[in-house]
Amino acid sequence: MKHALALVIALLLAPLAALQAADVAPTVLYVSESGENRIAVYSLDEKTGELTCAGAVELSGAPGSITISADRAHLYAAVRPEMQFATLTIDRATGLLSDPVFCPAGMNAAFVQVDKTGRWLLAASFSEGLVTLSRITNGVIRGAPIQTMATGSKAHAIKIDASNRFAFVPHVAELNKVEQLRFDPVAGTLASNTPPSMAGGPGQGPRHMQFHPNGRWGYLVNEQGQSVTLCDYDQGAGHLKIRQTISTPPEDWDKSKGTSADIHLSADGRFAYASNRGHDSLAVLVIRNRFSLRFRSSRARYRRGAR
Repeated sequence: MKHALALVIALLLAPLAALQAADVAPTVLYVSESGENRIAVYSLDEKTGELTCAGAVELSGAPGSITISADRAHLYAAVRPEMQFATLTIDRATGLLSDPVFCPAGMNAAFVQVDKTGRWLLAASFSEGLVTLSRITNGVIRGAPIQTMATGSKAHAIKIDASNRFAFVPHVAELNKVEQLRFDPVAGTLASNTPPSMAGGPGQGPRHMQFHPNGRWGYLVNEQGQSVTLCDYDQGAGHLKIRQTISTPPEDWDKSKGTSADIHLSADGRFAYASNRGHDSLAVLVIRNRFSLRFRSSRARYRRGAR
């Protein structure tokens, strides 16, 4: 149990993925256990916070990023270094997973997201600097990607907006940008928007992204900058514009000793949570009514070595 809990924390902060499935009893946590080449299923007691391992599914290689379809019927995983995607069916009564169905990914995907129609899997590759679009038929990915698009080195994630018409690809390190793409879920195409990207700000390196529930703001966690950036979002044009950037570790922290990793927002849109490597902490940022962020605390520390 102690080992399983460490894996959950590591994967939330890494960030691979531990996703909560709705409409199942009990509440279920899915964890990519890359070292064991499996996806584990944990039952969560929401009163005590206790996790109990309910099962696991073995894969052909190390699972990374995972995503769940909007209807909570299927889970999709990147399998590295086999350059595969895996489709697993979710049992609605128990939350357990079926045996995987594998298909070629065409690259090593660092991040995957299923679109809101459930017909497309979008993926980003850090090592190859690519994004891909794969067709989902009856819940299962069965063929190679139908589109592969180069966006530049160190593409770390891909995020679809609430309208399901635009997608965004943060790039860390030297490119230091967020690629802005148009997504057509009917035709099944990705294309560059105009302008094609937004600069990340000096030395920031955007890594992951979340949209506010109101659809008007986007939040980036910056790997090199160890910060969170608030962007105004033009929902009609699919454009981001930086409004504010705030540090995630305390200002007296030596930023040469760490990086920032992942970001999540609370369901009510009042808080943003960002993880700090090196400083080994979670930053809690308050989303204020005047659209700005305020640093509240980064001392919610997780156990050192559990990354």
